[in-house]
Amino acid sequence: MDAKRKYAIKEKCPHFVWNFLRAVYRKFSWLKCRIAMAFFGKKMTLECPCCGTKIKNFIEGDYEGRPGFYDLSLFEGVRQDVVCPACGSLPRHRILAKWGEAKRALFDGKDVLYFAPERGMTGWMKKNKIRYKTADLFDEGVDLKLDIQDTKLPDNSYDVIICNHVLEHVEEYGKALSEMRRILRPGGCFICSFPMSPDVDIVDEDPSVVGEEARLSRYGQSDHVRLFGIHADQILKEAGFDVEVIDGDMYPENILPVTGPSRYDINRLFVCREAKK
Repeated sequence: MDAKRKYAIKEKCPHFVWNFLRAVYRKFSWLKCRIAMAFFGKKMTLECPCCGTKIKNFIEGDYEGRPGFYDLSLFEGVRQDVVCPACGSLPRHRILAKWGEAKRALFDGKDVLYFAPERGMTGWMKKNKIRYKTADLFDEGVDLKLDIQDTKLPDNSYDVIICNHVLEHVEEYGKALSEMRRILRPGGCFICSFPMSPDVDIVDEDPSVVGEEARLSRYGQSDHVRLFGIHADQILKEAGFDVEVIDGDMYPENILPVTGPSRYDINRLFVCREAKK
């Protein structure tokens, strides 16, 4: 089904019907991939470390079906077949899962808080029996309804906090980063990523840019309030973190750790630990 038709159906469906149809489709897609792997596994050269599925090809996302939400010009000339057909993971999720395989000591027996949880990575954590809680301000399907800028959680609450593509949405990213330091336990780590434009140095933001059309034009997505740049790790350091970079270039081609599906999806993640004084 093409993306435009899919979103046309979504707009007409009651919410609970859409969620049911989506769940059935996802289960069917996963099952189809696992059957193909069982029969033709030796011919499958690509792999998703999030769900453990070997596949022949990754697939394209649904971005073209939402031209009023995404600036589609940012997808032109960028590889689109980057989505896992079994679990929906994107390159940044597979990079993080691959990194996590080698860093299991950071997760085992620890308390993990996952803001705006992503299906591929929560699947990876379930598969590896990692203890985690999900959080979001608007999503009703999470464990904790939290504002990342003011969680109301006690100090030193979690060992690991994951936050991918959230800071471009919040009113004050500085408050969010300060809050992450507050609720992070000593020795813990805050893992984050955000869209990064090669045309911006650190961050592009302007409070006078309001409304979906203006934000779509300025930041590339109608619900973004800023755009981070190629050296945006500087804001993490200024917030009091030592920063380790997880770069897609360090990972094998068979998990497809490429830039995409948007020109802003450079797929670089940051592991932040409280800076030593």
